Amino acid sequence: MTRTVKVLTGFEAVAAFAPAWENMVPAAIEPNPFYEPWMLLPALEAFGMQRGFRLVTVWNHDRLDAVLPLERTGSFRGLPLPTLLSWRHRHCLLCTPLVRADGAVETLATLLEWLRTDSDGASLVGLQYIPTEGPFRQALATALQAADVRPLVLDGYARPVLRRAKDGETYVNEFVPRKERQELRRREKRLKEQGTLTQVALRPGEEIGRWIEEFLRLEASGWKGKQGTAMACSEANRRFLTETFTAAHKRGRLEMVGVDLDGKPLGRCTGFIAGQGAYAFKPAYDEAFAKFSPGILAEVARIRNLHELHGVQWMDSFTDADNSMMSRLWKDRLAVQTLLFGVGKVGALAVAAWPFLRWAKQQGRRALSAASRARARPAPARPQPASAP
Repeated sequence: MTRTVKVLTGFEAVAAFAPAWENMVPAAIEPNPFYEPWMLLPALEAFGMQRGFRLVTVWNHDRLDAVLPLERTGSFRGLPLPTLLSWRHRHCLLCTPLVRADGAVETLATLLEWLRTDSDGASLVGLQYIPTEGPFRQALATALQAADVRPLVLDGYARPVLRRAKDGETYVNEFVPRKERQELRRREKRLKEQGTLTQVALRPGEEIGRWIEEFLRLEASGWKGKQGTAMACSEANRRFLTETFTAAHKRGRLEMVGVDLDGKPLGRCTGFIAGQGAYAFKPAYDEAFAKFSPGILAEVARIRNLHELHGVQWMDSFTDADNSMMSRLWKDRLAVQTLLFGVGKVGALAVAAWPFLRWAKQQGRRALSAASRARARPAPARPQPASAP
């Protein structure tokens, strides 16, 4: 079957394409809610479409087979070569493209051929935040091997994943460290001395506006609010969260769970459901009760709630590498990487030389650091001439 690539630019063209895009989502070889139209379009509106944004699509006659959001930049990590990168925004840590499972290898082969021959003059292609395992990565590896493309792996790290156990209590008892469980029970007991402690979860059909406003207030009341990084501190962030949470809830794909004290929010966890999996998103807790660890109590409530969600088998923590709290509570790990490969002779040479260039850059930094320390070191005192007898 002959597949063709079509590239969309401009918000209006991308938005008009949304119906076909959304219809293809259930057939994807691997989920990525952050690249679905109900989430990507609000992200583009909130955070702006860079001049180099383009939505690359693959078609099998009139059947949509792939959607890959990209942006074109003039350089990559200081290397002045035009580059196509997975498009992402500040709240996106997953860039798996949406590829139809049926014929995935052939679809990816078409994408690779387009990237190598008609990629707007780019010399490098970087696929960011790509899981190292799963059906998409297997299909991509097959297509890369067939095309004789050897990508360079950058920025690999592993983040926590929660995989479903028999039930929530079984998971907590088997995988949360005993000392942690004992400490949580002690803090729950102390909280119950101050009022009624309840676990809460957003249910289908429930009014979403109150939950959104409570979350925004709770997050802004803490250190994120003081630093200006809470979602409520910027109109763009507030609009993005409100629109995506509302759209996800309408589709039955929003998770909001936590703990209340006397009916007031104490801790909240949020996430998005996609197929048999889910992706954690923003947490929030009342820092006035920090000594009771409300954030951890909310995470334990999330573990229990996840086991009640029909069909959901796992949840990606969707965090950076250094989230110690979720690393303690969630047993399994998922590795993600950036894959870099060259287009044309210049790109291929740059990728081949990348390890040396990185080594030379590190050596240069060390030399500059050593020189800076040497300049800062006080000069040794000069010996005083001996006085005449």
